[in-house]
Amino acid sequence: MVPMSDEPADLIRVRLLDDHLESRRRLARAALAGEQFRVTRGAYVAADVWQQLASRERYLLRIRAYADVPGRHPVLSHWSAAAIHGLPIIGDWPQRPHRTAGPASGGRSSANVVRHSALLRDDDVVEVDGFLVTSIARTVLDLAVASDLVSAVTTADNALFVAARSGATARVSREGLLETYAKRMPFRGHRLAMGVIEFAETGAQTPIESVSRVNMWRVGAPRPTLQQAFYDHLGLIGHADFDFPAHGMVGESDGDLKYLDPRFRGGRSAEQVVLDEKKREDRLRAIGRRVSRWGWATASHPEALRRHLEAAGLPLGAPKSGW
Repeated sequence: MVPMSDEPADLIRVRLLDDHLESRRRLARAALAGEQFRVTRGAYVAADVWQQLASRERYLLRIRAYADVPGRHPVLSHWSAAAIHGLPIIGDWPQRPHRTAGPASGGRSSANVVRHSALLRDDDVVEVDGFLVTSIARTVLDLAVASDLVSAVTTADNALFVAARSGATARVSREGLLETYAKRMPFRGHRLAMGVIEFAETGAQTPIESVSRVNMWRVGAPRPTLQQAFYDHLGLIGHADFDFPAHGMVGESDGDLKYLDPRFRGGRSAEQVVLDEKKREDRLRAIGRRVSRWGWATASHPEALRRHLEAAGLPLGAPKSGW
């Protein structure tokens, strides 16, 4: 979770400036000239700062511009809650903040916010850095209904992930999701939500692994074991993303960050990472495991993944399209 106060950009709020009318005109002219970017009505940020922000950082800035207003205390939900909690999605972050309010509260969506009408229990709402947001469990359920299957599973996997090797615990348990689900019933889309809860795993470490799992399911691949440890006479070989023990095959889904981002290389050069991966594959093959490796272009397209897995010798069943 990245606290909202840690965002790298400072908003310029017209209401806090002297001579509001002239300031608004000046900032509007600066926006037309490409010097300022209008985040929302009455809120600007320097254009060069905006260009340097990643998609999630831009969305967090939009959320702050909407929610950090005196007298306004929305419960941020759905994609907004996911962004604040640090939960991943697949695809672009939305343009507008999302909030949830009870049916009796009135109001509707506007150019500045998407409003969802639903009842919230006290334990559905938490405070993060001064902002009210739906809990991780409620956010996972909301997105299980509102987003596409690949993104919904990616969010749920991340919330449930247990880093067994480091001893880190999940941010929510499956039991916690089921409890929130039961308390919320009945609700529209509950079958979709239950499908995501049942499909989500505690061992999917990265979004590409979650995307791969969904699309493996779609093309009829057998359900793999995640993060399986392998050993040989030298000791631990490593943990495989996907193990298909009945078929003697290991699958590895690699994003570019594994090789290009120093944070994921453990002090090694990109060349050393490639060499270490080759040695690891050689050891896996020596104990009788075939190794198949793919990246985002294959993981994110079911037909491409189907062809890849078939070429690797993995038998596939009938394709699936929904729960």
